[in-house]
Amino acid sequence: MWKHTAQPIRSLPPGYREAERMRVTEPRRLFWLNVFSLIPLAGSGLVIGGLLAIYNAADAPLVVDALPQSIPSEIGLLLVLLVLPLHEWIHGQAIRYYGHRPRYGAKFLVLFATADGALFRRDEFIRIALAPLAAITLVGVPVLAFLPSGLAQWVALAVMMNAGGAIGDIWMTAVALRFAPSALIRDEEDSMRVFVAAPARP
Repeated sequence: MWKHTAQPIRSLPPGYREAERMRVTEPRRLFWLNVFSLIPLAGSGLVIGGLLAIYNAADAPLVVDALPQSIPSEIGLLLVLLVLPLHEWIHGQAIRYYGHRPRYGAKFLVLFATADGALFRRDEFIRIALAPLAAITLVGVPVLAFLPSGLAQWVALAVMMNAGGAIGDIWMTAVALRFAPSALIRDEEDSMRVFVAAPARP
């Protein structure tokens, strides 16, 4: 598998200090993240619904008729739920790309992917955080063009759920962007720690 050419960082370099530590699972923050998750969920639903409406109005020319027109609801729901481990697996592959070993788990019924002891450059951390949102959206939406409506509705729902579930990743990206590119970030299952270079003494 491809790996990033920059050397992975596993210990804090001299001259760095901790600037911030934030827990995703802090009760008040978790409540508001769940509330705000409705924004990407609804937004992606509106975009996908609009695209499908336009596509169907053009008689859906790319649909593969050999595919089943629908699937049982149980299988559809399973497909939607599978987006949760897929989301974390993509995080893990992005972590591996940057030279660290991913570890998967669950905490407070929330799945996670992390890398014990790893430090990521700010932009690396942002790419890892947004990788599942970008990958599943960029693959899932075009695939809808080839699916009969009975299948497309489940894939569309999976893409929407992934967008809503990415609210924590979006929030961590927003936090990371408050710091300079030289900042280092450590992911700790349900929290993130940001380290910055201490100003040089006069």
